[in-house]
Amino acid sequence: MSIASSVSYSSVVVAQATVSVTPRYQVTWSSVDAEGVLRSDGAVAVIATLTVDNPSSRILRFRLVAYGGWIEDGPAEAGLNESRRVADGIIADATGTRYFYLAISDSKEIQPFEVPALGNRSISLTYVLNRTGNPVGFDAVRNITAYASATRGDGSAMSWNHWVRVQLTIDGVPVASSPSAGFHLQVLGTIDREEGINLAR
Repeated sequence: MSIASSVSYSSVVVAQATVSVTPRYQVTWSSVDAEGVLRSDGAVAVIATLTVDNPSSRILRFRLVAYGGWIEDGPAEAGLNESRRVADGIIADATGTRYFYLAISDSKEIQPFEVPALGNRSISLTYVLNRTGNPVGFDAVRNITAYASATRGDGSAMSWNHWVRVQLTIDGVPVASSPSAGFHLQVLGTIDREEGINLAR
């Protein structure tokens, strides 16, 4: 029994150490004018395809996916929108400081979706920004595309910063039943991965 328990625990440790998540993103625009400016009836969508590679002997299950998508904020960088400039995320590198507006933010639990042991599986999630769902964010992105059109010639060609957090559960590992259980017991059956830069921190 002791040996079996040790092997079982080892397989959990291997899963936590080796499982990886690789994201791919596709940004699509609908109802933009010839200069790439988002129209009032338009939308921008991000399709996030997440591939989980599972070298372990344990079956995994998706539990939660949190996503943040920031669009480069040209007006804020130019000093034309100070309120957004203060709230925007910042990326500083050798070329200078760039400002990014949080256009899409969502967190959702995922229906049962297994990743096989010694295998991989992909899931695609779509996040949409339109005026109905988020009028403030939508108008900000319209403003950003209009500025990009005037200065760069294509409003829909702005850079994006994507971040994703994926929580997976390890099959067969019981969840700690008491809130007073040690932290290591509470997270023993969970794998948490983040990819990209979370500019909200």
